[in-house]
Amino acid sequence: MRLTDHVTLLASGAAGFDLTDPLDCHVYLVRGSRRSVLVDAGAGRSAHTILRAAEAESEPATAPDHLLLTHGHADHAGGAAALAEHLPGLRVLAGAEAVRWIAEGDERGLSVDKGRAAGVYPAEYAFPPCPRVRPIADGEEIDLGGDVVVRAIATPGHADGHLCYHLRTPDYQALFSGDCLFTGGRISLQNLHDCRVPEYAASLTRLAALDVDALFPGHHEVSLARAGRHLTAAHDTIARGLLPRSTT
Repeated sequence: MRLTDHVTLLASGAAGFDLTDPLDCHVYLVRGSRRSVLVDAGAGRSAHTILRAAEAESEPATAPDHLLLTHGHADHAGGAAALAEHLPGLRVLAGAEAVRWIAEGDERGLSVDKGRAAGVYPAEYAFPPCPRVRPIADGEEIDLGGDVVVRAIATPGHADGHLCYHLRTPDYQALFSGDCLFTGGRISLQNLHDCRVPEYAASLTRLAALDVDALFPGHHEVSLARAGRHLTAAHDTIARGLLPRSTT
């Protein structure tokens, strides 16, 4: 699903557009003139579908060479190992706090055990370890060519090591917000060991300072115009000492 000249939605599950496996988050392909990157990996069962869709959207010279994970929850990072296996040159990057959990497939660290107990993941689901994952630092940039640049932004709160990715192009700016922020200023609070309210509030305040035209979250609707209003809505609620409405 082509969203803009530079962004294509490759996968989306039941909490989105039902393009692929129900467990999948939104998986995006971001293209510049020299290279492309994937943002998030889905839960793993749609890896071949994602690879085929990425191949159809990319020239051979601009095949994805980075996988940028917003965080380690299985619907976002469970497909990392399969994508890395089929794309040998792929650099898998995540927030430093989540790297060991993803590398080892630590289901307690990644709260897969809680998700399975809640019925979010089926009993047979297992998180495949991805030893090739490496940390990406807050503020680190990846130049895709043609003045298309992706920058990592540390946004803990929903989970330790959560990152958003800010996209700059010649024509617009966008935010890939993972599970930190959704349209309408909604957020995702869960009763998990690394979901932290003060850090979440600070992350939302930080995001509100960004100038963005489009919002590409990890689930639900996307926003292709005037996306700053969603960031502002979350910040305005935080400024009143409250928490925005949670999607969960």
